[in-house]
Amino acid sequence: MSLQEEVLRLESVSKQYQMGSVLVKALDGISLRIKRGDYASVIGPSGSGKSTLLHIFGLLDEPTAGRVFIDGIDTTKLSEEKLAQVRGRKIGFVFQSFHLIPSLSAIENVALPAMLLGVPQKERLHKAGELLFQLGMDERASHLPKELSGGQRQRVAIARALINDPAILLADEPTGNLDSASGAEVLKIFDELHKDGRTIIVVTHDSHIASRCKKTIRIKDGRIESIKMNVK
Repeated sequence: MSLQEEVLRLESVSKQYQMGSVLVKALDGISLRIKRGDYASVIGPSGSGKSTLLHIFGLLDEPTAGRVFIDGIDTTKLSEEKLAQVRGRKIGFVFQSFHLIPSLSAIENVALPAMLLGVPQKERLHKAGELLFQLGMDERASHLPKELSGGQRQRVAIARALINDPAILLADEPTGNLDSASGAEVLKIFDELHKDGRTIIVVTHDSHIASRCKKTIRIKDGRIESIKMNVK
């Protein structure tokens, strides 16, 4: 696999936590490559290390050992400021609990990551409006999160994740707080984004969601147990 095809690479990544007198090994020597355009799921039981792996993917936590490359950038020795820049430009996050700011409208929530990168207001609001339109949320652009259903909030969160045109879209249990119908709609959005060439990684405990993805990475005891290509 060439470096141009590779959007995420982990080399012998381990993560340890000290909990009192006990040393907990959350990740144990994980090596993994995700190529551009991949649609991958990470699945495993509670305590398997999948949440820690998501944090490593998203540069929200640093490995105890090993190296993490995002879109060809070795992030291991970057300063906090540089890490924040890479995170803001290269990674889009979709969380189970949406994490929308209650006092901001839908379009303002979507535009926020672009504002943090210094994109002019007119430009970022225009792009935010386009994304909301693409996700069928343009008529709710001025609504506050409390005025939206769970499925609508998650659509806003997906638009926010896309505003800076990230190299990787990370989704953490994206349907966990949704009813089955809204969850199915969100999964269809991910399917369409994948067809458009987006690189998507979904962390889930749900084998049905995992099987929708092109590739399933199964984690157990902080290690990769298997990587399976899913046939559709």
